[in-house]
Amino acid sequence: MPGMDGSFLAAIPAILLAAAAVLFTAPALDAALRRDDGERLFWVGFTGLLTGILAVAWAGLAGTGAAAATGLVLVAGSAGAWIWLRRRHRARKQARAERIFSKRLHGLDRRRETVLREWSSYELDPWKGVEYPGLGDVRQAETSRLARASRDALAAQEAAQLPSHGSDALGTYAAAVDRLEEAWEAARHAARRRAG
Repeated sequence: MPGMDGSFLAAIPAILLAAAAVLFTAPALDAALRRDDGERLFWVGFTGLLTGILAVAWAGLAGTGAAAATGLVLVAGSAGAWIWLRRRHRARKQARAERIFSKRLHGLDRRRETVLREWSSYELDPWKGVEYPGLGDVRQAETSRLARASRDALAAQEAAQLPSHGSDALGTYAAAVDRLEEAWEAARHAARRRAG
């Protein structure tokens, strides 16, 4: 083939070595990032770098054009691998944040539902209604505060579930659930006083 000389053919193994350095280093770096293993990250990156330098040096023995071609393959492959690693790492961090958010949201939902379930049991069970009078009567100040706290917690829950809202809405929901629990305890205490 015209223009193809021995230096190009001699560069093929070096180019393949440079490509292999990128192709094997990138997934190993991704695995180290996923495990948050700094030592492995260093050694994998260092080994990949040395392999790339070796490939360019090997191509340099065949000629400067071969070294340049090998270096170009190495730089382009490294840039592509860097973009791929950043996207993977960012997606992993986003998924972790979503899992934490979802876990906190479900925990708050359970706390809110526990209060509502306990409160409704006093309204449905006549014996409990006798023992703790006024828990179903919103004319009582404490029960009125409890009903308001329940509405606030529901509104905060709905806001926290919207994808556009973030950790601020979750913090608002957590504060509303705290107030709901406090209002529940105050209403029960007041009902116990009235019964006594």
